[in-house]
Amino acid sequence: MSSDSPRLITIGCNHHKTPLEVRERLALSSESALLLQNKLKEHPEILEAAILNTCNRMEIHAVANGDSVMDHVSRMLGSIEDFPVQEFLEHAYVHENMQAINHAFRVAAGLDSQLVGETQILGQMKSSYATATKQKMVGPVLHKFFQKSFQAAKWARTETKIGTGQVSLGNVAVELATRIFGKLTVSRTLVIGSGEVGREVAKAFRSRGVACMSIASRTHERAQKLSREIDGLVIPFNSWQDTLPYVDIGIFATSAPMSILDKATLQNVLRKRSRKPLFLIDLALPRDIDASASELSNLYLYNLDDLADIANENLKNRQKEVDTCLIELDRKAHYTWKSMKLES
Repeated sequence: MSSDSPRLITIGCNHHKTPLEVRERLALSSESALLLQNKLKEHPEILEAAILNTCNRMEIHAVANGDSVMDHVSRMLGSIEDFPVQEFLEHAYVHENMQAINHAFRVAAGLDSQLVGETQILGQMKSSYATATKQKMVGPVLHKFFQKSFQAAKWARTETKIGTGQVSLGNVAVELATRIFGKLTVSRTLVIGSGEVGREVAKAFRSRGVACMSIASRTHERAQKLSREIDGLVIPFNSWQDTLPYVDIGIFATSAPMSILDKATLQNVLRKRSRKPLFLIDLALPRDIDASASELSNLYLYNLDDLADIANENLKNRQKEVDTCLIELDRKAHYTWKSMKLES
């Protein structure tokens, strides 16, 4: 294939090569992701494009002419306010053609996730496809790319046991809380944030018998919706810090651009708790809680990387299934690429 022919290409950063403190600086807000999507649409050499933007990865899937796609993407990212382009380039990976398909199959199946075997990423890929389709940036190549990825994920779920075990954020967070508190039926829980991640974890805690749950969110309507789903109590977002001394478990999953809870505030909270432990799970990126707070006594602070380590403790039990799945996905990627025709 000549350098002037269209290429299928994936450019991105994820948890494999990028530390948490860097990933939180690379995280795109929904507004920035939409801005980038529009810039991709306007570029004459980019024929198709979709953005996958999650807490642990930011990927651009594109069909483009020429060899300068990375340069184009770098300039576009540089036009986004405060985006650290140099850090992105230091940690970025590039996959082309069949390798891009192979990578997408692994991502869709949850095999490239921090929590190996998790299913949330498939829904996020479907949202990426839907957004790009709405922007009229999905043509025949990306359409087949995504549809075959979804089919590969379905095969992995139905024909293998890669999903066996605690492979969702909600289940892992509940397992961790149980290690600390034992039974959770008398644990008071506060959920900050009512998006997809916060909702998943809140439901997991409710399913394990947590009786008292409070929800706070900048979006009051979403907080009310979540409270109905889990039979919880909505509290005003501007007063959630006042409730911290009286809860046992705090789940933080907002989309705030910077931390909303610092070490000094937590120090004051702990003084009011008479040496009772406080368990906080920070699922946000950028992080909601100042990382230095982990130094405080009687505070158990866990972030996304911590939960991934715990989730993958049982990976050895599933390794044979994972290996079998990877071999078959490689084969499926090969045949999918052979069936694609990229023409200039």
